[in-house]
Amino acid sequence: MKKIFLGLCMAMLVFATTGCKKDRMIETTNMETCYYTVKPNMWLAAPNNEYMYASFENSAITPNVIENGCVVAFLVDADNRDNPLPYEMFLEDQGNFYSETFSYDVSFENGTGMITFKFAASDQQNSVGIANYGDMSFKVCVFESVMQMLKAMKQ
Repeated sequence: MKKIFLGLCMAMLVFATTGCKKDRMIETTNMETCYYTVKPNMWLAAPNNEYMYASFENSAITPNVIENGCVVAFLVDADNRDNPLPYEMFLEDQGNFYSETFSYDVSFENGTGMITFKFAASDQQNSVGIANYGDMSFKVCVFESVMQMLKAMKQ
């Protein structure tokens, strides 16, 4: 009885390892990196002067990225370091303390992917504050989740 059982187990093992293998789906991630330079005259004031902003089209931002992926943005400083957004600086002027914040948002509207960089000063002096920076560099990384067919190798 043990020999029959052992024989059946061996036969099942052989069939299991040499049988047909099916294709399977795997999820991978694609990444695209872009750089943007925002010149002082490119900043626009939002309604009620809540913040300053500069928007750019980005073809890598798709509905799939909005739904299943990720967009990460960085402020590139004068020393060429990437500072993740939102990035906040705390400042003092004649005994008055305030902060200035760079942030961003992404959208996909009317068939176009967009990234918008924002600047806001806690003292509401947005146009004065942004004028102190000159040209600003931003790095944007777009991560997209992609399903791919993995073909099984037949042996």
